[in-house]
Amino acid sequence: MLDPFVLKAILGLLFASLSVPISVIMLLRGSLYITPEISHAALGGAAIGVLIQTFISSEFDPFLLVLAFCVATSILVSYMGKGGQQSLGMMLSVSLAISVTVYAVARSYLPADKRVLVDGYLISDPLLLSEASLLSLAAASAAAAVATIMFYREFIYICFDMETAEALGLKARFYDLLIFSISAVTVAVVTRALGVLLSVTLLIIPAAASRLLTQNIGRMLAASFIIAVLSGLAGIILSLFLNIPTSGAIALVSIMLFSAIYIHHALSSL
Repeated sequence: MLDPFVLKAILGLLFASLSVPISVIMLLRGSLYITPEISHAALGGAAIGVLIQTFISSEFDPFLLVLAFCVATSILVSYMGKGGQQSLGMMLSVSLAISVTVYAVARSYLPADKRVLVDGYLISDPLLLSEASLLSLAAASAAAAVATIMFYREFIYICFDMETAEALGLKARFYDLLIFSISAVTVAVVTRALGVLLSVTLLIIPAAASRLLTQNIGRMLAASFIIAVLSGLAGIILSLFLNIPTSGAIALVSIMLFSAIYIHHALSSL
């Protein structure tokens, strides 16, 4: 029988893997680069949220600010991206600088026991996943998966030809905003449960690897999920056998898988 901590880690990674297909949509949209920025925005939101919880209201949930920071960053960066690469690059740099600065400054005012709460958003251990985080991860990932299935055609249309989609009467701007909002909420929840390291690793690498394996979008979605699951399970096994941090082991396996897929893709293209 599996240890309860290991079982929760496996369930958490399975739920997080359900969110990966929305990252494939973001990749096709040309906006996968936003994921690291959103995850860093979560740090700033968490720091201010814990600061409010500590000194203003103990009933305040810091995750509310995490969500607000992530969604605002996603929408703002996507809006600035319409102004060209120069505006986009500027906004990405500014948002990263603001998020990290807010995190560092707010954290410095927190007592030691509260800093642990904030630092949990930076690097967390899946083996220490709480039941609350597991439930929120399951809900957010399921919602992301359902939205991807329900609006699959609309998402694909605007990823490849937004102007034509608008001409056909599709509410392209609405669906574009929906993609970015779903991605932001997903990143926020995954970051809360698994930390920035794993949120970036699990949401970016499998999506990028699936793009190298196939040109078929349906297969990309399936491949990204499978790669994320394999990386998570193999990482947990590796961490247990070698007694190394689980997050680092999962990230290592993900990178190794991506490297193998990339080399295979490069050799097959020769």
